Amino acid sequence: MGKVVEINGSLWTKLSSAASRSGQTPESVLRGLIRDYLETEADRTLDAALAKDVLSSGYREEDAVRVVREYRKQVRTKPVGKVGEASRRYRRTRSG
Repeated sequence: MGKVVEINGSLWTKLSSAASRSGQTPESVLRGLIRDYLETEADRTLDAALAKDVLSSGYREEDAVRVVREYRKQVRTKPVGKVGEASRRYRRTRSG
């Protein structure tokens, strides 16, 4: 079930103009903006919960940096296969 939102005429004109310059409809731009807003709000909620957990855990920022660096070092030292193997595999799947 859809909802109707009333938008000021001059604002709608500006939105329509901007949307057409990017090859979109005003409605699709609004849907994208709403989706982005909701994702951002979800991220803020998660960030707040994580910050609360981190504060109560006793970990410090330096600990997090150290853990991330150690993980990246492990990832860099793991063998990833022969050079060019992934691109050959990609070409094979793309060509059928």
